[in-house]
Amino acid sequence: MMEFEFLRPLLLLLIIPWAILTTVQVLNKSRNNKSGLIAPHLAHAMLTEGKASKQANPWLLALFTLLCIIFIAGPSFEKQEVPVFKSKQARVVVMDMSYSMFSTDIKPDRLTQARFKALDMVELFKEGETALVAYAGDAFTVSPLTSDASTLSNLIPSLSPEIMPSKGSNVYAGIDQAMQLLSQAGYIQGEIILITDGLDQSDVDEVREAMQSSKFTLSIYAIGTAQGAPIALPEGGFMKGRSGEIVIPRLNVAPLRNLAAISGGQFSAYTPGAEDIQVFAPTASTNEADQNDEENKILWRIDAGKYGLILLIPLALLLLRKSALVLCAMFFMLPLSQPVYAADWQSWFKNTDQNALSAYQSKEFEKAASADNTDLKGAALYKQGQYEQAAAALKNSPSAIGQYNYGNALAQLGKLDEAIAAYEQALKQNPDFDQAKENKALLEQMKQQQEQQQQNQSQDGESDQEQQSGEQSDQQGQSNKSEQGQQDQQQGESGEQSDQQQGEQSDQDAEQQNSGQQNKPDMQADAQQQQDQTEQKDGEQSEQQAQPQPQQATENNEQQGQQQMMQSAQAKPMTPEEKEKAQQLNQLLRKVPDDPAILLRNKMRLEAQKRAQQRRLGGSKQSW
Repeated sequence: MMEFEFLRPLLLLLIIPWAILTTVQVLNKSRNNKSGLIAPHLAHAMLTEGKASKQANPWLLALFTLLCIIFIAGPSFEKQEVPVFKSKQARVVVMDMSYSMFSTDIKPDRLTQARFKALDMVELFKEGETALVAYAGDAFTVSPLTSDASTLSNLIPSLSPEIMPSKGSNVYAGIDQAMQLLSQAGYIQGEIILITDGLDQSDVDEVREAMQSSKFTLSIYAIGTAQGAPIALPEGGFMKGRSGEIVIPRLNVAPLRNLAAISGGQFSAYTPGAEDIQVFAPTASTNEADQNDEENKILWRIDAGKYGLILLIPLALLLLRKSALVLCAMFFMLPLSQPVYAADWQSWFKNTDQNALSAYQSKEFEKAASADNTDLKGAALYKQGQYEQAAAALKNSPSAIGQYNYGNALAQLGKLDEAIAAYEQALKQNPDFDQAKENKALLEQMKQQQEQQQQNQSQDGESDQEQQSGEQSDQQGQSNKSEQGQQDQQQGESGEQSDQQQGEQSDQDAEQQNSGQQNKPDMQADAQQQQDQTEQKDGEQSEQQAQPQPQQATENNEQQGQQQMMQSAQAKPMTPEEKEKAQQLNQLLRKVPDDPAILLRNKMRLEAQKRAQQRRLGGSKQSW
């Protein structure tokens, strides 16, 4: 039996104003109709309503409007059963961050490929909620359960064994952390996906007991090879065992496959393609759908109004008449129009700092520099290479991270003393700030090397001056034994030799200053820019080095020598030695790390300190 119903019945109220307007229009037309007083053959030419009738038929317009109201009200003649299923799936991805993930049996290493596979898995999880846990010596929640896949995609590339507070491979802690996340979110059932490169038998037994006492399933993704490879440490070299042998971790697939089967999950091992992670794609629970088949289907009304709107097209063309051709032409011109993109509506509900943070995460550092927060603004300016502006923005930052970034900016500007002071200020606020300690120690070492080089150069300069002064005294003694007439000539020649020697001294000082300054960490730009900046400071440093030297020429000669030295240094191309020193400087610059995972590392270390006296979990005791 057909059941007729309007899906949007309130829109039928528009018929009331439609009826009023139509009645008024009909009354006005009958009131103004004077064709009865004029001859019929003249009425059409003399009265205006005859012309108006050609422009628009009021009855046709009234019919068109009425049909529009009826169709947009949603007339429905039938119902249709539509399956409805809301995914209640929840999963936790647990990633192994032990040092064995640095093994190079899979190029470039297991860790890099594991992160790539984790990113691909996140793309598969379109429905439900996903969390991320990382474990080494202990386990930590990287991201709680969320339906936003982009959050996980931003965090996964920052995971590394280096950011973990303690070394090890405590897989039981990771599984326990994952089960806590699912239980606290109210999920009775859920999936735990473990990405690892192998488990000891003791770990397998502990995980099996934990999974048997819960309703969660455990799927395992194994990464590695049976042959294995040495563990390449980030600082260089290979990891060695207690007896000094090189550690070679090997993947044993059999216990992992059995553990996944017992726990009701899936198992897959690494392959270069994307088919290895397809087994972890979420699927609807068929058992739950069969048990609640009636609840998963509803009767959905079919809106027939959309079909009625098609019937209005001929009426619209009749109403528009001459304009119909124009509308048809515009319709065919639509594909030729330029695409228009909608504004980001989410930015309307964010303040300036939140928009700047989103821009910073998207690597749009110019937009991020408009932040009101000094730390965020300084970080954005630093990323753009505007170190002076970054230092000015971060100078009065109250946070330890702000002072750390302030020190980085000063280091890039070559202001070592001020950079060291900034790192000390960061360490006062956070004594466990390892990055600040490392950078401070590096700059102190560079400063010490610089001072030692300058001291050696000053000693070489003094020895050269003593030798030259001895030669001058010998020449003057010989000139005193000559005749009076020749003495004047020899004095003139000795004056020329003195000027020449002073010119040689200035050239030697210039070479010493150039070599000394090129060893300074002018941490602002590349080697060529560093050389240009050091050349501009040669005049000031030459004056400082000239103070302990004997006064052998006038001040005017010194200034002229300095100007000639600066001009020759600017015009002179870089020598092989200078290029080598510039390369050494770049290598030192690379040792100042730009760590995007520093906040995640500090978060884990703070949580590890809180757990220090409470943690009770077991697990593997090996450091890799």
